[in-house]
Amino acid sequence: MFKTAAAVLSVIIFSTLSFAGSFELGSYSAGDLPPVPYVQPHGPAPVTPPGVTIANYTTEEEFTFESEAEEALNARVAALRAAGVTTLGGRVTERGNDYTFVIEYLPSVKGDAALPPAVLVETYRNGEAYWLTKEAEEAMRAAAANFRAARLAVLGSYLYDVGNDEAFAVDYVVKNLLRPSREYAVKFDKYTGGKFTFEREAEEAVPSYLALFKRAGLTAIRGRAVRRPDRDYSVEVEYAVRTNASGRRPQYAVVRYDARETFAFDKEAAKAGRAALPAFARAGLPPLSSVVRPAGRDYSYAVDFLVGNIYQQGGVIPSAAVQTYQASETFTFEREAEEALAAKAAAFSAAGLPVLGSAVTGSLGSYTYALDYAAKAGQNGPAQPPL
Repeated sequence: MFKTAAAVLSVIIFSTLSFAGSFELGSYSAGDLPPVPYVQPHGPAPVTPPGVTIANYTTEEEFTFESEAEEALNARVAALRAAGVTTLGGRVTERGNDYTFVIEYLPSVKGDAALPPAVLVETYRNGEAYWLTKEAEEAMRAAAANFRAARLAVLGSYLYDVGNDEAFAVDYVVKNLLRPSREYAVKFDKYTGGKFTFEREAEEAVPSYLALFKRAGLTAIRGRAVRRPDRDYSVEVEYAVRTNASGRRPQYAVVRYDARETFAFDKEAAKAGRAALPAFARAGLPPLSSVVRPAGRDYSYAVDFLVGNIYQQGGVIPSAAVQTYQASETFTFEREAEEALAAKAAAFSAAGLPVLGSAVTGSLGSYTYALDYAAKAGQNGPAQPPL
């Protein structure tokens, strides 16, 4: 046994001496060392378990009897489903001595499920103050008609006070060009329109507003009469829309063009502004309204029109724009500049670049001209597809 122990001890000493003579710290290159697996300092990334979020739809409505609340609950569930909202049932609850209800729904749903429309309700104001109510009403009706001509649904138009004058506004519906996604969110919005002296008048107008929303492609959830700050009444319509992380991406934007022509009187500028609208329509730029603007001691006009938004990776570009051509040559007489302007305008029109405005400027011996024309995206090259 002693001989065996001695032999083992000899092997251990020999091995130790052998390693001590051959191993040196730092003598191995990185390529010679075996790979070391990476260990995250805080453990593996957390795993999100599968599941869904359930939200509660509540209402300010109160009912004297439980049966009334139950009936309203069933009607509201049907309205939500018709609007594309996925519901999971509801329940009647007590609120003080009365009753109300709560409906459970999915606020975030898959892209292939039934969904509310992706739209935005926008308000247009051209900012001009009209001294006469009649003129404000005429401009309001014309602007609302121009929105409809551009195939945008109008929910309402109205006058509002600007000091001692009046201005107008138009509420319209435009598509929200959301980026495609696997999941969308359901958002509830409210629209308030109309002005009525008595609550009964507002209640009687509710069905017409619900029908208006239906024609606009929006399924209204409910409508009711509400009190205004001025003690009159309006109609409030609740509706649902689809949205996602891309947020607001309206299909159209409102752009303003400032004309070059000047006039001694504001009425002349107003007349010229109205006369300019058909040219924008022919150029494929749906006009909305024209406004009078000061130009030094004189007056000019501006035209508001619609352009489509093209959404790309780097941002958004307009589908059309008004650009300016400035003549490089000068003319001795104004008549020569006017003739050259007319010839250039004809050449632009023949090239598919409609002229929207022009002006001759200068003085005797040095006249020139400039013209504004409509150019569409991709007109001189391939347009990038929208995202």
